[in-house]
Amino acid sequence: MKKFLALSAVAAFATMSYASGGPCTSSDDLRAELEQLKAQIAELKEAQSKINLAALKKQIREIKAHDAGDNIKWNVDFRTAYDVIGYESACPSCNIGNWNQIFTNRLWLGMGFAPTSNLVFKGLLSYYKMYGQMTYAQQGFNYFDWIVNETPNPSGELRVKEAYWLYLGDSFLGTGIPWTASLGRRPSTDGLLVNYREDQDPKSPIGHIINTEFDGASFKFKLGDVTGIPGMYFKLCMGRGMTNARVRYSSIKPTSSGTDLYPDEYNYKKVWGWNHTDLLGFIFVPYDDGQYSVHTTAFKAWNMPGVVILNPKTYPVQADFQQLGDYYGAAISFLAQGIGDGINDFLDDTNAFVSFAWSKTDPNNGHKMQGSADSKTGTSYLIGVNFPLDALISGTRMGLEYNHGSKYWRSMTYAEDTLAGSKMATRGNAYDVWINKDLIGKALTAQLRYTYMDYDYTGSNGFFGDASTPYDIDSLQARQFDAIKKAQDIRVYLRYRY
Repeated sequence: MKKFLALSAVAAFATMSYASGGPCTSSDDLRAELEQLKAQIAELKEAQSKINLAALKKQIREIKAHDAGDNIKWNVDFRTAYDVIGYESACPSCNIGNWNQIFTNRLWLGMGFAPTSNLVFKGLLSYYKMYGQMTYAQQGFNYFDWIVNETPNPSGELRVKEAYWLYLGDSFLGTGIPWTASLGRRPSTDGLLVNYREDQDPKSPIGHIINTEFDGASFKFKLGDVTGIPGMYFKLCMGRGMTNARVRYSSIKPTSSGTDLYPDEYNYKKVWGWNHTDLLGFIFVPYDDGQYSVHTTAFKAWNMPGVVILNPKTYPVQADFQQLGDYYGAAISFLAQGIGDGINDFLDDTNAFVSFAWSKTDPNNGHKMQGSADSKTGTSYLIGVNFPLDALISGTRMGLEYNHGSKYWRSMTYAEDTLAGSKMATRGNAYDVWINKDLIGKALTAQLRYTYMDYDYTGSNGFFGDASTPYDIDSLQARQFDAIKKAQDIRVYLRYRY
């Protein structure tokens, strides 16, 4: 500021001297002009002294912080993958053309905004598409709301995968228990245990039993401080998987006379024969010291859907999509993020887990779930370990996983990102081997993964109707339905994140 004023004074003096320095200018005139210039410089100095530079700098910082806070923060996660997928059918004569190679692009645009220190908005836009036009463009369940962002879609639409606000409270009703509340399109895919393979932080659910998109709410209570038990918390979760409502103008139908029937009367009215599909459950972590932890979950879901075969003798088979009954699920997982205490660097950076899950169906009167009018219970267990390979290749981790599901096992993992099918849903044995490599930090990474699913029973990837009936994979029914006996997926990807 001082330099600027000095230069201004010099420039003004030079200009005035030049302007008044003609041959007819007297020394008295020059002296008068000089005195006038000195008076102007004095006024400028006085004005400068009144400027509070520290306050001005503070105001500038506050303006910058305010402007930054008023903008949504964006991040990019872009993955290009090449999958080689192979199937073996239970029908030996049907094993023709069951290998394929697929290129996909997946783009996640994440966003976040915090208008205050205890209120956050988060969102995630998703684009997932195969390269080129799909030859067989029938949509089927590709656009089903539970999986729409985890399946490559024909037109490569940009869709909302997550959108929710999160409130962070210091003390719930004065109890001293920190708590959070959240409402919106949930972060309900790629949860704990799955996150290691996906090379990212875990999201809300336990990935062994839930990996499905849905809309809902959650309320979390951090109990560690009041109980003295490290990391203890309880989280109430609720969601809606299907809404029982007509869409606007759904009742406009042409009649034989060409007129419209009921043009406006039934907007969003209840659809006859259908109810809301809702879920209510909890996540409870009784212990988590940052190294060893225990994670549990249990839930109930009402009015689960499935395909009902009306006439198997017709071609194509006559079938209907109906709601059939309720579903229960639970899981308990034990996790070690580091083995031992300072034994060596390798064990310190090794993660291991074992998880057990349980499911049960409860058909409504007159309906069958998984081919039975009676309640059926299924179980699954999952074992995994992942560890650093820095001794061989820096910035590299390797994971080994195995899971087994029983005859009536049913998980809610429809959005699991494995193109050959959900490995967690396998009724039989599934094996997973993966290597994740940092190429340029976490900005550019790569993965090589091999997944192998060996089915003991049919229906692993069905919903809750006849398509999920568990026939023995070597049975006549399995051969007649051309059921998948084995599935493989070899994936290589490059992933950019910023």
